Amino acid sequence: MLIRDRLKVPSKISDGFFRFLCPLCNEFQTAVNPNTNLARCFRCEKNFNTIDIVMAVRKCGFKDSVLFLKTLSMPQKVPAEVLKAVVAGIARPVL
Repeated sequence: MLIRDRLKVPSKISDGFFRFLCPLCNEFQTAVNPNTNLARCFRCEKNFNTIDIVMAVRKCGFKDSVLFLKTLSMPQKVPAEVLKAVVAGIARPVL
């Protein structure tokens, strides 16, 4: 996952949603929509796409963010249903 693994942003699964520390207001009031791959911070009311997150975390411009993303070996797009199942599985207690 880009936010957690590549950008090293503190993150967690809470209430079935992937949440990360907002790079602008430093709150965990965020959520990622698995259908659109867009994120929102409900505290500072900022919407993020992939490039926006890279720009905010790495403190760089648009071009450098795109070049950074280009260097990553990104997997094929995962269907939203699969992502929801993964999140649901992570949120379940282990017996």
